[in-house]
Amino acid sequence: MEKKKPNVLFLMTDQQRWDCIGANGNSIIKTPNLDSLAQDGVNFTHHFCSAAACVPSRACLMSGQHVHVHGVDSTSRNKWLTEDLPTLPGCFTAAGYNTAGVGKMHFTPWNLPGGFERRVVVDGISEEEDYARMLKEKGLWGKQIGHHTPGFGAAFKSMPTTELSAEDHVDGFVGRRGVEELESLLKREEPFLLAVSFVGPHEPLDPPHPYDRMYDPSQMTVGPWREGELDILPEHVYRGIVDMGIEHLNLTAVPDAKKREMMAYYYAKCSMIDDWVGRLIETLRRKGQYDDTIIVYTSDHGEYLGDHNIYYKAYFPCDSDCRIPLIIKAAGQESGSVSDRLSGNVDLMPTLLELAGIPVPDTCQGSNCLSPADETGSDRDCAVTYSETGPAYRLRTREWAYVYRPGGEHDQLYHVAEDRHELNNLSANPEFKEQRDFMRQRLLDWFVETSYSRPKLQTIG
Repeated sequence: MEKKKPNVLFLMTDQQRWDCIGANGNSIIKTPNLDSLAQDGVNFTHHFCSAAACVPSRACLMSGQHVHVHGVDSTSRNKWLTEDLPTLPGCFTAAGYNTAGVGKMHFTPWNLPGGFERRVVVDGISEEEDYARMLKEKGLWGKQIGHHTPGFGAAFKSMPTTELSAEDHVDGFVGRRGVEELESLLKREEPFLLAVSFVGPHEPLDPPHPYDRMYDPSQMTVGPWREGELDILPEHVYRGIVDMGIEHLNLTAVPDAKKREMMAYYYAKCSMIDDWVGRLIETLRRKGQYDDTIIVYTSDHGEYLGDHNIYYKAYFPCDSDCRIPLIIKAAGQESGSVSDRLSGNVDLMPTLLELAGIPVPDTCQGSNCLSPADETGSDRDCAVTYSETGPAYRLRTREWAYVYRPGGEHDQLYHVAEDRHELNNLSANPEFKEQRDFMRQRLLDWFVETSYSRPKLQTIG
């Protein structure tokens, strides 16, 4: 009798740093369920987003292609993958899997199936989405924290949720509906792919009670920065930092007390999500399906969280916003192992397809990050992240990080093996000219290696 294909539970957050999981060395943050998952799986220490903003990054994950190939290079929401391009959920659906997506997907249009058989939509774009409908049905519409909330900008998007319970907070909704979908899928005979994609810890930093009091702001240590380090940025990028969005926020002028509060609330949202990860895992255990289910935990990009004296993402490509968590639990993998392989979110589609015994489409550019390097050649020497703010490309090796912007006048070069916080830009130092030129050439070679024929874009509107 043919062995049943494994189930897949794909867990994702938005804007979570690699170091905001206890298993990755953070002694303050409380993530016991993720720590336990890391002990049961493979924890990747050098996993990087393929793009440093939500929509391009998720397009990379869904297609297994780099930005300069799939063409979704902006968060503007007027571009998405072409309908004929194979996607991660679409390949599982075609292989006979039951597929469901719960939470934030960032597809365009917002209600696009995207390869899933069904979705619970939570994108914050339309009042017709599932979360918005729930709030309206309960008379809670407008109670969530957002741009409509008085003082939102002045608070640097950091305000606790006081009028919604933890269950009715957006990540509570995603977690609860994720558990419900999982319960339903476990009753079926066919294998399933369930993606549960949380909205947090992306701003607003709005933890509900009791998470809002989980961390003492006075115990938070805000990341390092160096006076003048942002001067290397192009003028239009720097302007976006000091006059950001409709609130005209100056992200370099956050008061110290607010910085500590923002970190405490960010940690709180990570812990809230960890609790829901625990409930999902407990559901699998209760049904006797934990061992037979592949579980993946990752994010789409990181967050500065005060590093370099800034917040959010994409302005200043560095490990803070490019290095993200990746934990994979799958049968046949050594429990509690740690991998320092350089990987990106283009690798998740081929990894999961191969684990499930599903053919990987030739449009996919990533590689199975669990396969032995001598079999796949996937033990690559670099990981590259695209940032639409600039635009810029960042090339990361185990020892160095290099950022290139058009014109070559705003290069950044850091010896991360000795300068892990990326505070000392060596690009203009004559002693490191050879290293800078090598990194620039390696980036050019990477473009040649990865430049498949670019498909025609599906333009929306």
